Amino acid sequence: MPATLDARTLRDAMSRYLEALDRHREEIDSLNVYPVPDGDTGTNLLLTQRAVAEALAELDGAPMTEVAEAISRAALMGARGNSGVILSQVLRGMCTRLSAHDDPSAQDLAEALAGAAEEARAAVADPVEGTMLTVLRDAAEAAAGTLAEGASCAAVARAALDAATASLERTREQLPVLAAAGVVDAGAKGVVLLFDALSAALDGRDPSVDIGPLGPVGARAGREPFRETVGLEYGFEVMYLLETDDDAIPGLKRRLAGLGDSLVVVGGGGMFNVHVHTNEPGLAVEEALDAGRPRQIRITSLTDQVEEACLAGQARAVREPADIRPAALVAVAEGQGFVELFRSLGAVVVEGGPGGNPSVGDLVAAFRQALAGTVFVLPNHANVIPAARAAAEESPRNVRVLETASMAQGLSVAAVFSADTDDPVHMAQALEASRSGAVVRAERDADTDAGPVRPGDWVGLVHGEKERIVAVGDAPEVVAADLVRSLAGDFELLSLYVGADADAAETARVREALASLDLETEVLDGGQSRYPYLIGLE
Repeated sequence: MPATLDARTLRDAMSRYLEALDRHREEIDSLNVYPVPDGDTGTNLLLTQRAVAEALAELDGAPMTEVAEAISRAALMGARGNSGVILSQVLRGMCTRLSAHDDPSAQDLAEALAGAAEEARAAVADPVEGTMLTVLRDAAEAAAGTLAEGASCAAVARAALDAATASLERTREQLPVLAAAGVVDAGAKGVVLLFDALSAALDGRDPSVDIGPLGPVGARAGREPFRETVGLEYGFEVMYLLETDDDAIPGLKRRLAGLGDSLVVVGGGGMFNVHVHTNEPGLAVEEALDAGRPRQIRITSLTDQVEEACLAGQARAVREPADIRPAALVAVAEGQGFVELFRSLGAVVVEGGPGGNPSVGDLVAAFRQALAGTVFVLPNHANVIPAARAAAEESPRNVRVLETASMAQGLSVAAVFSADTDDPVHMAQALEASRSGAVVRAERDADTDAGPVRPGDWVGLVHGEKERIVAVGDAPEVVAADLVRSLAGDFELLSLYVGADADAAETARVREALASLDLETEVLDGGQSRYPYLIGLE
């Protein structure tokens, strides 16, 4: 059993905590009834701690200072939701004090736990008793009480765990909303798991906290339904990282406090994590722009996140604000012209394309910004479709992937999108009725169904799950016309999207060749890279 809490033991405690949150995630999610109505406290704690574990994976053998700094930074950058942001401050408060010692003593550990409780409480604009803040304070006080007995670090951690466990049970009656549901506070349960992981790492034992019943465990026949005791005053959760001077934070806190509640601002040294619930998400983001440089902005509709488990299978009765529409559109695009076109049709744009495909995380973040019951996503390239599918599975939102193979085809689909309906029938019909292709110079030798290709040749590509070459030649206008003729179908409109590097003289010839075909033709500035000419048919 370690005599002190060295860097290796701290890393072990963080690993054990991640495992505990993974085991207890569903339980904690189901307990989440107050003060955050979105039912994902366990998930947010888990994702926040996962960022910590990833940062520590490369630090085997690192000293306490480096380990503590990595934990603080990763928790801040990876914090999710109100509970995750508070956890990041708990870890920061604890690690800031531990980092001053290579082998922290029992007194150092007790002071670190006191610092964690203080900083967590200071980060919350309106602290409420009966939450994780109360459990943190009670645990820190118990830890300090062991020092007169000459306790070890293990004894300090055990005292903190015992006090936190008892304090957790008291939350059941400290808040009327918890008493009505018959559950303990969700975030507070996450704090108990943290102390259990710390104690287990110091004792060299297995975790001792069992998984409890899913909430609500106190429901009785004839009791007023819990959904009628909890109002949903604010409809949006806004989170972002903010780079700004430390002296800008007090004013930002005052302004955000006037926009909503559940305000938490944590961080320091020019980087802060901001969380607030509000009915004016746009104003909350504008405050960030005025204060500094925000990034990783996430806006989530709290009314979309109805937790059935907390109501024994009955959805919580909440009403969406009038400005949340039935549907939203997310589109992947690159090139200034395409980006502007998709935005003009109401899409949230994720910038990326060939050579710079967006990640699953990028897409999930965009889904969070799309404030609607259903989110339709246009991948606009075959290589992006798998990421879009994975992002749809990862997202808590109702996401439907429309497998558009190009930006030209995506615009045909986006043109019939309506935010007033989550029925995809018109978009599905537009997808089925549209075709697209590209005219581009070849960069290497190849044998194709259209004949041999040499570097510098112009080739016509048909977009799809697998691109295929249907035309080859030494003049782009000839290849473009051949490409269109190969796309047999009852088309009426041809759209030519000109790329950023297209030659003006060549473009004039391509326009003339396509205009000679028996189709209504429009020419637009797409601004895309790599492909001088994209062609859409519908």
